[in-house]
Amino acid sequence: MTGLRLQTPALELRWPSLDDLDELADLAAAGVHDPGVQPFLVAWTDASPEERALGTMQHHWSRWASWKPSDWSLELVVVRDGVVVGTQSM
Repeated sequence: MTGLRLQTPALELRWPSLDDLDELADLAAAGVHDPGVQPFLVAWTDASPEERALGTMQHHWSRWASWKPSDWSLELVVVRDGVVVGTQSM
């Protein structure tokens, strides 16, 4: 799995490394959307910056730990110009 990548001229989607998850957690801590709008079904972004960062890491670790052929979710990081800018789930 760790070598899984999808590249276009503008973006790369890849299985995240631990360094990628650190960058993703920093993004979550900084804020994901306008605080006056809740675009997610689960209001995980209403937590403190520290809780958002930790929750981001825990979510990805839990997906890694529970991966099995009969029940999986593919969680990729989105990279633009060498910088992690988000995540995409499938």
